[in-house]
Amino acid sequence: MLRIYLLLSLMRSEFEWDRICGYGTARCRNKCRSQEYRIGRCPNTFACCLRKWDESLLNSTKP
Repeated sequence: MLRIYLLLSLMRSEFEWDRICGYGTARCRNKCRSQEYRIGRCPNTFACCLRKWDESLLNSTKP
């Protein structure tokens, strides 16, 4: 029974790396992608990665 519990807990930890962090705005990843900023650290010690803003969306002077 203990072996089954340990196996299930190991399998569960593999899928927890993609948890939400940053108050729901970012993702826990082993390494941030090229289009993401590292904004902190997740409880599982992975990086908390936030997607970069598209600068064209921030430019309000476009007609």
